[in-house]
Amino acid sequence: MKNWTLSIGVLVLVTASMAWSTLVYANRYSNKDAHSIVGKWDSRIRSNGSGIILEFFPDGTVRKNLDFEKEGRYALKENRLTTFVWDAKENREKQRIFDLRLDADHITIKESNGAPEIQMERVCKGGPASADVVGEWFSSNYPGAIPVFPLEMPLRFPVFVEFAHNKLFFRSAPTKSTQGQYEFSDGSLLLTFPGEPPFKSKPRVSSEQTDIRISTKGPEIPFRRVTGSECAGQLEPTK
Repeated sequence: MKNWTLSIGVLVLVTASMAWSTLVYANRYSNKDAHSIVGKWDSRIRSNGSGIILEFFPDGTVRKNLDFEKEGRYALKENRLTTFVWDAKENREKQRIFDLRLDADHITIKESNGAPEIQMERVCKGGPASADVVGEWFSSNYPGAIPVFPLEMPLRFPVFVEFAHNKLFFRSAPTKSTQGQYEFSDGSLLLTFPGEPPFKSKPRVSSEQTDIRISTKGPEIPFRRVTGSECAGQLEPTK
């Protein structure tokens, strides 16, 4: 019963995130914004897939998301999508093959084993890459996003799917979210989260990566900019 309660709580949380994850956004940043911290950042240090996502919004709001992420690679040839993700239990890379239909900001993929179709909506709508799968997508029915139960049929959770330019594939399912405030000026970042004292750091921000200290006593953590987040960063935070 405890496990079922936990899973329901997670499902409610990530479903609520759809309100701010599937809106229509502005176009990509110009070159002058390449060093802006606004956008979505994915921690590169993880423990068994668990890590942190930071989202900086233009109004000074920051969201810290704890998530479970799987990283792999993908190949796309015509309408055939193949993903390769390492399975630690089986100690091998597992391959999945999908038939893919791309309609601008919507993707439908389906495996040949008769599994239900997986629907995905582009997070950064209205961008220049409407004929490409590259970018971040949101799915409400991606199977096996969170390993809560050892079931034969994996549960389906809302999940973010990212196809990067370098053919890397990321699948991220949020599990907990905290909203705070930030100030970023002259290379200095001030973060404030509920129940925590404010603290400053000096992150090194480039167009693709940054190093951010997220607690007063913690080390700097390397983050990478999520593909297309220069557009997603224009989202309004959840009230």
